[in-house]
Amino acid sequence: MQNIMNFFRRIFFSRELLAVILLALVFVLIRLPGVHLPLHQDEYKWPIAVNPDQSHVIIPHPPLGEIIYRTAGYIVGFNTNFRFVPLFFGMLNLLLLYYLMRFLFGRKEATIASVIWILMYYSVLASLMVDTDGQIMPFFFLIALIGYFKLKYRSIEEKDNKKWLWIAVLFLGCIGGFFIKVSFLLAIGAIIADYVWSKRLLLDKKTVFKYLGFGIAGVIVLAALLYISADLFPFFNLHASLSYWEHFAVWKNRGWFQTGIQCVKALLYSSPLLVLLPLLTRKTTSRDVFDKVKVFLFFMSFAFLFYVVIFDFSGGALDRYWQLLILPLTVLTTVTLVAIFKEKIFNKVAIVWGTIVGLILVCLQFIPHAVPALQPKAAWIGRALSLHWNFVYPFSGGSGPLAFYVSFLFMALSWIIFIICIAVAYFKPSWRKTIIAFLIPLALIYNLVFIEEYLVGFVNGSAPHLLYPAVAFIQNDPDIGPNSVTVYNDNGGNEIMATGKYHRRLYVDPMFSLAGKVETLNTDKEFYFVLDAPRLDPTSVYVKYFASCTVIYHTVDQKMSATVYDCRRAPDVSI
Repeated sequence: MQNIMNFFRRIFFSRELLAVILLALVFVLIRLPGVHLPLHQDEYKWPIAVNPDQSHVIIPHPPLGEIIYRTAGYIVGFNTNFRFVPLFFGMLNLLLLYYLMRFLFGRKEATIASVIWILMYYSVLASLMVDTDGQIMPFFFLIALIGYFKLKYRSIEEKDNKKWLWIAVLFLGCIGGFFIKVSFLLAIGAIIADYVWSKRLLLDKKTVFKYLGFGIAGVIVLAALLYISADLFPFFNLHASLSYWEHFAVWKNRGWFQTGIQCVKALLYSSPLLVLLPLLTRKTTSRDVFDKVKVFLFFMSFAFLFYVVIFDFSGGALDRYWQLLILPLTVLTTVTLVAIFKEKIFNKVAIVWGTIVGLILVCLQFIPHAVPALQPKAAWIGRALSLHWNFVYPFSGGSGPLAFYVSFLFMALSWIIFIICIAVAYFKPSWRKTIIAFLIPLALIYNLVFIEEYLVGFVNGSAPHLLYPAVAFIQNDPDIGPNSVTVYNDNGGNEIMATGKYHRRLYVDPMFSLAGKVETLNTDKEFYFVLDAPRLDPTSVYVKYFASCTVIYHTVDQKMSATVYDCRRAPDVSI
């Protein structure tokens, strides 16, 4: 703790302090427009689940996440202000990341990592998503890493009391992360693997058994603490937490296609800079630097085995779980950039050309784009394979965001340019500096496009902009009675629920029985709210049914629309 105090004392009233304050300010300003975005699907369950005054919804995870959100609820209210929670932890993570990178490498690396953390779209999304994967779990991972690296690289002169301090910090991070989600064992395993790897030359049979014993003892302690917590926190259901994992232990008929789709979506969120530039890490960094980032390679390897190979997360929000990759990819990208530009020579011409190419790609968004339906996926997959890339792809998920569109043409060309450039840089070391200077403005533009469409929707439309007037119409229309509105894809479900007129949600994914959906349409002759993002298949039975209803509200924003149907007198529909 004294080291941390000395660190902040040293930078007080310094240029570095001003730089850190500026970084924190930019971090907040970019995300501030999104703090009141509609809570989508699983997101709005959090205010309900942690509110002691409402019917309890079981959260199938260890209790610390619920404790954090419940405490926040008493401060900011059990409502849409919940986005301040991940924003708060994102800010803490920015400071912890700066401290960790400064300790491991230096001020330059700390600043670059912070800038990446601020400007990458996936980081923006994670710091506004009401859940624990994007910012709360990385918070405890960073604490554990600081404790671990302080122990690993502490100077010989340091006293034993400081050693025990950093051991305490390490254990605090590990236990805190485990009490957020059991999957935090991936981070604990990565730290253990890194330590064992660093001691591999000193290993003998006796030492191996000693470490194995420590590992087993650690698992037993964590399990015991989890068991005890069921008695300490009445809202925590240990059985539900354990049985939750049975849902993902699927060995037959696994959803490999859906898993692949969600992994690709996570890659698109991450941007080609974070995904592709780390491929040059081993080629560009020294052995000492590579040794310091090896723990993140272990972590990503374990995460891939866990989320893709061992368990089937195709039915879950895998793109949300993959937010845990932002931290390791940020670190790897940073050390690679610094290694390439260690001589501080920037090719201004390459930067200018990168900016020009990036702006051209931005302009391509304004040519006519089709809006294919997300379900079935054949329409947009067919366009992608046939190189008809002038269409928009909807980005949404079980824990948000409310859908927004990005041009597939823009994304595809950006990735192709990056792949070609990184491949050349891999085999042509003398060209790396010029190539990466060319790619940096491209990467910035790519992420800014995602951020803009997510927060504003200037090019392709804003779902929140469509939602709020429609909700006001539903609330004020006297013909729409209580519990009489079915909501497509649960788009705006939380807001309509607040009016008292929400009945149910309508999902059109092929995984749900079409016969059952048709039976519901024919039984519930009521009002339907359709914020058409992702767009419904125009040949589907749903569009056929809505065509027989009366449109009582309709508005359009670019490529999105919001419609309220009165289906009380609609004829029955058949498959």
